[in-house]
Amino acid sequence: MDFSVRLEQLLEENNITQKQLAFDLHIASSTINGYIKNYREPDFGMLVRLAQYFDVCTDYLLGLSDEKKPAPSSLDPAETRLIHLYRSLIPERKEMLIEQANFYRSLPEKF
Repeated sequence: MDFSVRLEQLLEENNITQKQLAFDLHIASSTINGYIKNYREPDFGMLVRLAQYFDVCTDYLLGLSDEKKPAPSSLDPAETRLIHLYRSLIPERKEMLIEQANFYRSLPEKF
């Protein structure tokens, strides 16, 4: 689903007219109409403003996700770094990292 369809759906869901959205965002209503008719695209700044206005993520507006808001992560920063590191490895090294983690897990608490 593309941006224009998502924007139109959000307007309908929130019972907001194109004119009202344009007024609230301090832009011309023809700009909103251009987005809906798919002959204009918002710049990055406007995309962020639209996401904030409708309380959705930009990925949703762009059609990259069907989730309006991403689920909050329960990972702490170290866990997030470890996942990114793991994903950057070739398959053989991923297996080595898992083996090392299992080794460290098997050590006594006070080593």
